[in-house]
Amino acid sequence: MALDVRLIASEERKAWERSVGIPFLHPAADDPADDEQHWDQAPLDRTWAAVDGDRFVGNAAVFPRHVNLPGPAGGPCPVVPMAAITAVGVHPTHRRRGLLRRLMQAMLDDAVGRGVGVAGLQASEAGIYGRFGFGVATFAAERRIDPRRGGFLRPAPATEVRMLEPEEAEKVLPELFARTIARTPGQVDRTDGAWRYDVFQDLPAWRRGRSANFYAASDKGYVQYRSERTPDGARLHVRDVCATSPDAEAGLWRFLLDIDLVSEIVAHHRPVVEPLAFRLADPRALETTGVEDFLWLRVLDPAAMLSRRSYRAAGRLVLDVGAADAPLLDPDPAVGRWALDAGPDGATCRAATGSEPADLRLGVAELGTLLAGAASASTLAAAGRVEEVTAGALAAADVLFATDPVPFDTTGF
Repeated sequence: MALDVRLIASEERKAWERSVGIPFLHPAADDPADDEQHWDQAPLDRTWAAVDGDRFVGNAAVFPRHVNLPGPAGGPCPVVPMAAITAVGVHPTHRRRGLLRRLMQAMLDDAVGRGVGVAGLQASEAGIYGRFGFGVATFAAERRIDPRRGGFLRPAPATEVRMLEPEEAEKVLPELFARTIARTPGQVDRTDGAWRYDVFQDLPAWRRGRSANFYAASDKGYVQYRSERTPDGARLHVRDVCATSPDAEAGLWRFLLDIDLVSEIVAHHRPVVEPLAFRLADPRALETTGVEDFLWLRVLDPAAMLSRRSYRAAGRLVLDVGAADAPLLDPDPAVGRWALDAGPDGATCRAATGSEPADLRLGVAELGTLLAGAASASTLAAAGRVEEVTAGALAAADVLFATDPVPFDTTGF
């Protein structure tokens, strides 16, 4: 029988869950709470399967989420709907048959039909999705520190931190998180389902031999961490350090560094530029053990997305956006020449007329990176991924798309 890609039916949910576990090498558990995690976040009409006869041989889904675009200096970021692509995989028995492409095409077609201007994903393999027009939008670093070397150059502001029971954390953390991410481009929101599944459900099967979650909060931020026994004492695995100000973040770090019996702290998903490094009396105490791409964005409506983000300076550019290496959409709504007029007071973007020559040539993936502010146009040009058509256009684009703070995301999906 011919291979098919289609939306699944309600009675096929369990088969779909089992299907997801095969390409990701973790067979579905029998825990009912684990089984329900997906359906708490993605509706059936955004959950697809690749089908061979009566068997699922691939899978994909979209969570309806929102992402922050770069905002004005000192102000909140514009927030736009995002098709958060997840659970994409093809069984090892059906590789090299075009199923990944068909699954991706179905999800992007659906997003365009819903009027969603951007899609996002986190890539299990970094070499796959650029050819479909996804560009890296945020990076994340892993850091390690021996708290015995964690003295600050200047004292942290006094911060009252309280430990929270899980029931208290459910009431406190979502509101604090929403406040802390409001001014950071690249941050993805957390729906009620995401909080339930990814934070508070805390199933033993997800702990990797570590403790249950600890939660601690001040009135301006919170931390979430687990502990792990080591020969030297304990290791803390920190997932979130979320604060509404630099001083509040310093106070939370001081709390973590002063916990007794801890010989090492591992902080996951931290910004590439880490303020903590500049607070330490011994900056070498903070080791970077890895940096990797995290959020990727695929622009579907350039006029809407470029009009929504903020710009710190005034300027005008015409961007000639070419097709992705492996185009999925016909026609691709991102491909074309786009005239951007932008400044601190707002921006407009529209299809360029024939009399408006291009200033820069780039691909859809590079447009996603520029939209987020993850790299400058000059950096992308140095990598051979942006072409300057009009002299001076790269310098103008660097000023126009400059983003502070750098884009950063703490939320997976």
